[in-house]
Amino acid sequence: MQLMNNKKIFILAGETSGDFIGSCVMRGIKQNARNIKFLGVGGNLMQKEGLKSLYDINEFNVIGFLNTFIKLKKLKNYVNEIVKIIFREKPDIVITIDTKGFSFALAKSLKLSFVKSAFKCPLIHFVPPTIWAYGKSRIKKWKNLHDKLICLYKIEEDIFKTYTNRCVYLGNPIVEKVLSYKEIKNSKVSNSKQIRCLLLPGSRSSEIKYILPEFIHLIKKSHNEIKNINWVIPTTKSQYSSVLSKINKIKIESIEVVVLEDNYKILKSADVAIACSGTITLELVLFKIPTIAVYKTDFLSALIGRIIVNFKNVILPNFLLKKNAVPFLFQEKCNYIQMQKILYNYIKNMDSKNKIFNEHSNNILHNMSYINPKTTNFSNNSGRMIVNIMNDFQS
Repeated sequence: MQLMNNKKIFILAGETSGDFIGSCVMRGIKQNARNIKFLGVGGNLMQKEGLKSLYDINEFNVIGFLNTFIKLKKLKNYVNEIVKIIFREKPDIVITIDTKGFSFALAKSLKLSFVKSAFKCPLIHFVPPTIWAYGKSRIKKWKNLHDKLICLYKIEEDIFKTYTNRCVYLGNPIVEKVLSYKEIKNSKVSNSKQIRCLLLPGSRSSEIKYILPEFIHLIKKSHNEIKNINWVIPTTKSQYSSVLSKINKIKIESIEVVVLEDNYKILKSADVAIACSGTITLELVLFKIPTIAVYKTDFLSALIGRIIVNFKNVILPNFLLKKNAVPFLFQEKCNYIQMQKILYNYIKNMDSKNKIFNEHSNNILHNMSYINPKTTNFSNNSGRMIVNIMNDFQS
C-alpha cells in the first residue's frame, strides 16, 4: 500500500552509526511512499536523503556516564524543545535511532504530552537498549513505550519476545553494506611480507583522548621489533588534524593517518586491527580481519561500567558468536603492553588466525539469517513497515 502525498516524518539520530541507519530507513521509506517531508536530527547521510536537520548531530553524541551527567541539563532542554517542535509540526510518525538515553527521554515526554492533547502519532525506535550487555532490567522501562522496536540482530528478537511482542528484526544495514562490498568474499591470504595494521581509536574526542596515547606507545615500542609493519590510523575529518599532529611528533615513517571516507576500502587492505569497542569490531570480523577490541574512559565511567556491563557480551562479535572470539582489553588492560602481546601472537600465527576469523565471519552471517542475502533487505523492509504503521494509525 502506498501513502498519500505530503506526509511528514520526524526522524532523529544522534551519532554517526545512527546517521547511516537513518539514511537506510529514509531510503526505504521513499521506495514505498511519495513526496515525504523529513525533519529532525541527523548527519550528512540523512541530509543527503532529504532530511532537514534542526540541530547539529554532534550535540547529541554523548558517551560515558560522566559526560552524560555534565550535559544532562542541556539534553533535557533539547527534549523539551523537540517535543514543542513535534507538536507544532504534527508529523505522521516519530522515529528515533539509537542515542538510547535521549530517545527514551523524548519518547517518555511525548507519551505524557499525548495524554493531554488531541495530537498523537506512532513512536518507532531503531536499535533498542543493549540488554544483552547492560542487563535485562533495562527493558522494563522501555516496555510499551514505543509502538514498535526494531532490533539489528536476530538473537535480540528472541530475547525481547520474553518481555514484549513489539520488537522485530528486519535485517542489518551494516551486514548488507559489507556483503555489497564484493571484494571481501574470498578468504584473506597473507602473500605480502608487509603487515598492514589498523589502529582505530574511536570517533569521539573522549575515546581518542584515552586510547590514542596507548596506540602511540605501541608504535614506539614495536617499531624496532616488527620491521615489516605499516600502521594505519583511520579517523574522522573533524579529528584528523588533532590526530595527525600527535602522530607527527613521534617521527616514524611507517604510520599513515587517513580520513575515513571509503571505510571498507581501508578494511579490505588490512591484515590485523586494534579497534575501539563499537560496531567497527563487527565490521572487522565480517571482513575476516584478526581483531583486538579495546576501550578506555574516565575513572567514574569505568567504575560504573564494571558494575552494570556484562563484559562477556559487550563486544558485538562475541555476543553474536556466543564465545570470546575477539579479545577485549578494558581500562587498565587497555595498554600498549597487553596490545603488543596479542598483536605479536596474531602476526606470528597469521595464516591460522585468518582461517579462524573467516569462520567467525561466516558463522555471524548464518546466525543473522544472511545465508541467502537476497531474502533480507533492511532498507526496504523498514520502509514498508513504517508505511504500514502510518496507514494503520490513520485507519
